[in-house]
Amino acid sequence: MLPTETRNNYLILTPDGVGSTYLARALTVYLQSVDLDYWNTNDLLYGLDIIDGNLYNGDFHGNHETLEDIRHKLLITGNLLVCRVAHYLVLNRLKIRKEDYSILYNECGRKFNTVLFCERDPFEYALSWSISNQTGKRNVFSESERIDTHGAGVQKPIDLDYFQSKLAQYGEYEYWAEDNFNITHTVNYDDLHQNVDSVMQKITGMTHTTFLQDYSRLRYLASKNQYSGESLEDICKMHAMIDRLNHSRRLPTIMPLKMNTLADKQKRVTNFFEIVDIYNQWASKGNRHQEVTEKQLVDTIAKEEKIYDNK
Repeated sequence: MLPTETRNNYLILTPDGVGSTYLARALTVYLQSVDLDYWNTNDLLYGLDIIDGNLYNGDFHGNHETLEDIRHKLLITGNLLVCRVAHYLVLNRLKIRKEDYSILYNECGRKFNTVLFCERDPFEYALSWSISNQTGKRNVFSESERIDTHGAGVQKPIDLDYFQSKLAQYGEYEYWAEDNFNITHTVNYDDLHQNVDSVMQKITGMTHTTFLQDYSRLRYLASKNQYSGESLEDICKMHAMIDRLNHSRRLPTIMPLKMNTLADKQKRVTNFFEIVDIYNQWASKGNRHQEVTEKQLVDTIAKEEKIYDNK
């Protein structure tokens, strides 16, 4: 039996495109690294199954499971969980049929002690979604997949109407999360990528550290053929642990890679400064977000260069 203070389920709220897949996998790995047997189901609205009394991410049932089915599976299973609810999946399901989401939200209030609200600068959120709209991929999980999806030399404009629609959806996500969940922590995308262990410590109240930061940095560098030759012993151990968790169904996938830095996006998107203007027009209309300045863009690029520097 785990001590009371560690018997805690984690729910991640996301519009997607804010690092929630990385957060879910990283949090599960962090907890597993001190022998706390957490299972990451990915999204509650997509693919829940039960094995030996444990809830996990099985075959992707998609929109076929009812909210009552999902509630029942949460009710009858007792394994420790890291789960997610994506606002865009709620919207997609509502296009197909009307459902009473209080069934799910009330069960989440019972089941999950810690509720994490994922946030990101809406400019980069909408930009990332717009690039994913072109590539057809919201995450990549291997160095080769990142190269195939985001290889050097790709330059094209993004759909401006789509970019604007994602800005509006981010605002809807903020109100949805605040209206329906008891948020206990806010997880900022930039904080997560600058120091993942520090974020894990704040979420869990624990103090141990891992090699997740170096693991993520080196995989990104390897996908750009910039690996510097530093020791990989601890990184290989981390990779082996993640593989074991994936094979035992405690992780639905391995860790996703960082797809693009802001510098990568600026090089790729030929109408980059046009979308900056569109974002600033949106931000100036009285919502809770500030306009983006050229200095902020330069500072963000410089910070990311330090994180993903070929040391």
